[in-house]
Amino acid sequence: MNGKLKPRQYEILKILVTSSAPLDITFFRDELKKSERTVWYDINELKKICAEKNVEIRHRSKWGFYIPIEQKPRCSEIIIAGRPEKDAGFLKSIEDERILNLFFYFYVKKRDVTAELLAREFYISRSTLMRIIPRFDECFDNRVHLSSLKTGGYELQGDEFTIRHILAERLAQYFKGSYTAEDWYLLLPDLLKKYIDLQRIITISNEIKKVNEQYNVWISNSGFLNLLSYCIASDIRKYFCNPGDCSDDSHGYAETLLKRLNKKIDKTELGYLKTILMENEIIVNIQEIEEQKVNSSLKKILEFLKTQEEKGNYKFDMTSLFDDLYGHLKSSLFLFLNAKEKKEENYIVIREVKENYLDFYRMAEACSNILKQDFSIDFTETEVCYIAVYLYKNCKNQLNRKKNVLLVCGTGKGLSNLLAIRLGNVFPMLNIAGQVSPYQLSNMNFGKAVDFVISTIPLNITSIPVLKISQILPMEDIKRIQEFLDYGKLVDEIPLQEKNRASFNSKDDPFEIAGTVQQKTAFNNLTYAANIISKLILTLLEYTSKFPENYRMSQDVLLGMVIHMSMAVPRWFQGSDHDTPPEIAEEYIRIANDHKVIHEIMEQFFKLVENSLQVSISIEEKMAFFLYIIGGNEDESTND
Repeated sequence: MNGKLKPRQYEILKILVTSSAPLDITFFRDELKKSERTVWYDINELKKICAEKNVEIRHRSKWGFYIPIEQKPRCSEIIIAGRPEKDAGFLKSIEDERILNLFFYFYVKKRDVTAELLAREFYISRSTLMRIIPRFDECFDNRVHLSSLKTGGYELQGDEFTIRHILAERLAQYFKGSYTAEDWYLLLPDLLKKYIDLQRIITISNEIKKVNEQYNVWISNSGFLNLLSYCIASDIRKYFCNPGDCSDDSHGYAETLLKRLNKKIDKTELGYLKTILMENEIIVNIQEIEEQKVNSSLKKILEFLKTQEEKGNYKFDMTSLFDDLYGHLKSSLFLFLNAKEKKEENYIVIREVKENYLDFYRMAEACSNILKQDFSIDFTETEVCYIAVYLYKNCKNQLNRKKNVLLVCGTGKGLSNLLAIRLGNVFPMLNIAGQVSPYQLSNMNFGKAVDFVISTIPLNITSIPVLKISQILPMEDIKRIQEFLDYGKLVDEIPLQEKNRASFNSKDDPFEIAGTVQQKTAFNNLTYAANIISKLILTLLEYTSKFPENYRMSQDVLLGMVIHMSMAVPRWFQGSDHDTPPEIAEEYIRIANDHKVIHEIMEQFFKLVENSLQVSISIEEKMAFFLYIIGGNEDESTND
């Protein structure tokens, strides 16, 4: 094959290779927003190209187009060699996504762009473009405008801060739930990646943390991501700013952060950043709060805590505690005194702190009563919890070590071993002290050897905190454990600082199956094969953990899937030389329609395995997994 595939042909071939069922002409018509005649033309051209590699694009009457499963591995050569030099752009985007991509495109353009050039850039017709452009302003609530100029081109217009703010809002949505710079770069829109690299994102993240430490600033996870997103947006947009009056003599939080990011400090840039800080309640150097009054209240609080020390309950680092509370209260008191309406409570924080740090919460209540009297304001329960966290941080009784956790499962064996491995991968700060059954647990004396228990079954224990999770550690349980751990961390640090913490929302291959496979290794090597099988099992459990809550995976269902996969791997390498029977293909399509979310998740898993192991998984093999998943849930609902 000579030359590159046309973008539409490239997309059609990718869809055919990844599809587990035949696709009719109307599917491609709707997906590519092209006429049936155009799709027929592209498919006929593809047939000629694929024939050179002995690959057939077949058509089954009343079903559609498909590539035989045994021929799909050969398609990889065609896809790699035929990849277009430019991205297919809008081909598979819905209209709102098209408009968003237009915003990303113009965000980095200093000059106007003609409609003809836009159409070529994104492989769409000029008429399609003209249908999209009028909706641009409305999509962004008329905060920015895509304006037509006399030159015949188009230009993004609007207030500079608003333009940056829109991008920062979008980036923060993309970054939510991800914890490392690698993940943030991965989630960055492709149109922006060539304007900022991974190392710069690492630098921005680290500099924010350093300035927070320098100014003793507490910042929430969402506040950090919002600030990070704005700094990235500003960095990408840096060539669009007109220099203003410099104010290099200032030494506040905003000025320091701009300096550390090597940005020129002028009044405009400074004003933008300070607005972002205020929006996210990152308040430093507040002059409106009387320092003498804050000092007086803090002295009363420390006197109260000394009475707690005399009772022998806890010992505090009073100097460090004073510094922490002083910095925190200066900002929180300012926000309370200037708030136009009462702040909403964070009931997740309240519940966790009360349940697991009750002593510190009670002391924090007494401290807040002192502040109420001195400043005549009503503190929220959430604010009391934040004070409790500072108390916990500066308590000398707390040891700076890994948390020891005891894992309790039905038998203490089997899936508990897999769960222990997953916990270790997700939470490197935890030490799995042991795996026991409920019977063994009843005979244990915890003492100081265990900080808390993670259990897959309900336990009647009051002497130690217990976190109840499912056997497969889904995302909701990961968040629950993380929230539990974060309330014991240093509150003036970003709680998402663990470099090894997994970000399952953005990593398709969390256990690096693809990196384990050795292309020239004989698969009769027992150690090598065992490593592959174990990673396949862990990855399967990872993907099933993303299932919606209404799909409850019992231990029997999971065990059945694991056993089935272990026995199926040899068959995957042998491949299949026959077409899928129509009745099975029809049932597979029904499952795809009736259980869309499950189907999409498992298709991602199958695609990862096929690409990593260079195998083909037949529809019959895939059906077995769905029979376990769907059948298990149907049985469970029947029993209910």
